[in-house]
Amino acid sequence: MSKIAVLNEFSIEAVRDALQKLDDFKKLIVNGLTAFELGELEKIDPELFAAVAKQIKRERWYPCVGLWVSDDKEMSAEKLMRSVLYSVTYFKEKFDKEYRVFQGARIYNDAFAQIIYNSNFDACVLDSESETYWLDNEAFTRTLVYGGLEKVDVNDIDDEFIKANDFESVEDEVMAVFQNELDLRSVKQPVYAGEATEAEKLLEKADRICVQDGRNESADIRSCWTSLLLGEEDVAADVAEKIIGDGEIDADFIRLNTDEVEVISVKYAEEGNGDVIFRLRETAGKEKAITVMCDAIDAGFRAEILPYEIQTFRIIEDGFVEETPIGE
Repeated sequence: MSKIAVLNEFSIEAVRDALQKLDDFKKLIVNGLTAFELGELEKIDPELFAAVAKQIKRERWYPCVGLWVSDDKEMSAEKLMRSVLYSVTYFKEKFDKEYRVFQGARIYNDAFAQIIYNSNFDACVLDSESETYWLDNEAFTRTLVYGGLEKVDVNDIDDEFIKANDFESVEDEVMAVFQNELDLRSVKQPVYAGEATEAEKLLEKADRICVQDGRNESADIRSCWTSLLLGEEDVAADVAEKIIGDGEIDADFIRLNTDEVEVISVKYAEEGNGDVIFRLRETAGKEKAITVMCDAIDAGFRAEILPYEIQTFRIIEDGFVEETPIGE
């Protein structure tokens, strides 16, 4: 049985040790480092980051993809989506890599399974889960939770252990299970919608006002969100308030034909090309046809939305509308 070698400690010494072992043993594969940790590594030691990046591109180092940081277990739906979005886009933009297995903490939000599915992950590995099962939610969305993953710390294993074993990535082990016909127990995601903090509400308001006023400040807003994801709520709130200024959201900014669908967020797309992202959620448990109008960007569209479903739409500058995954 192949071993899963993980980097449990984020330090310069631990990364160097793991890289040395990769150089010495061609069959070794290392798993570890989140998007945030890789970003910090690039700031601290660009040369060491370049060495890790080389191994990521060679598929001998598999990063921990899923959350920007993985120590927050209670999130609002939008905060969770931002965390996943920034993780996914980091690896796409930096390494041109897309991964199919979410890795991180079990998040207590009833939209979790749907957000994982809509972020193009096929399965997830959650901390401390010992059983493999299907996780379902109210929106009739499910994700495979892979449990019982046995890991060894790459910094604790010696040369003889490496020589005596084969190694594989978390991604490969989990996808091998996912691709088989699975008759597993289904677990219903508990109903729990994390409340948005005051800082989050300010950031969402800043996003909407920027779209309403035609000010694309997505880079600054992204910086605010990443600060918030690190627990720096005051920093995020201060910058959001500066972006908002004296602005207020027009009551008719977005018009829906029903009050049973809520607007989760309206924002400019991450790549800064002027496209606008709408996220909507059905709240009454009813399938319905919706009409969305937004005069500020001269956009209007119709769509079908399922019970409790979160849908993300991209409005391109020429007015064309398409449904898009959370990864945008």
